Amino acid sequence: MCRLGQSIHLRPKKEPSKIEMKMRMMLIIPVHVIMLVYLSVSGAEDTMTILDEVRALRAEFKHLKSTCQARHVAFTAVLRPSNPEKLGYGSTGPFNKEITLIHSSVLTNVGDAYDQTSGIFTAPVKGVYYFTFTTYTWATDVDTGVSLYKNDQQVLLVWEFQDKPDNEDFASNSATLLLEKGDTVYMRLPSGFQVTSSEKSNICTFSGFLLFPM
Repeated sequence: MCRLGQSIHLRPKKEPSKIEMKMRMMLIIPVHVIMLVYLSVSGAEDTMTILDEVRALRAEFKHLKSTCQARHVAFTAVLRPSNPEKLGYGSTGPFNKEITLIHSSVLTNVGDAYDQTSGIFTAPVKGVYYFTFTTYTWATDVDTGVSLYKNDQQVLLVWEFQDKPDNEDFASNSATLLLEKGDTVYMRLPSGFQVTSSEKSNICTFSGFLLFPM
């Protein structure tokens, strides 16, 4: 312990010895150099075994790299009216056939898995995903609602008939889905149904994100 007024003498830093320098150099030798030296002194059979193991490790590394890169997946997109009225609201539907709803205004698209031109989310990696949506309607004497699809199968449907006294409603639902790489998830407007969206407010939304890869 140093007392007040007492000077402190620091020892000069010790230079590494030649042996220590050689050990440090060995630690930073590239792995491929060590492999070349090993292969040069091994037999042909051992060489083929090592090469097969290297190829297997490369394939596993490539898979792990792609999985890690795809861990960050999240999006939120908003439905906009094609022909808004004075207040900025507009209706989509009803049509005589079911259509895909294209939520073209993107708020978040981490991982670029959602396509705002088609309205379709494509899973970049196998995993468990969470999806949620909200829809709005301002109409009378019409069926309102939307459905969530996985590939070509309906997963969820929200639906209500808007009678005359009841002309404004919100509806929402969500699902957790196990997806394979390349599976698609999207929103559909059933035949004869109608929804209302706004060019100013985010009232009809479609969101999803990766919970964890498999």
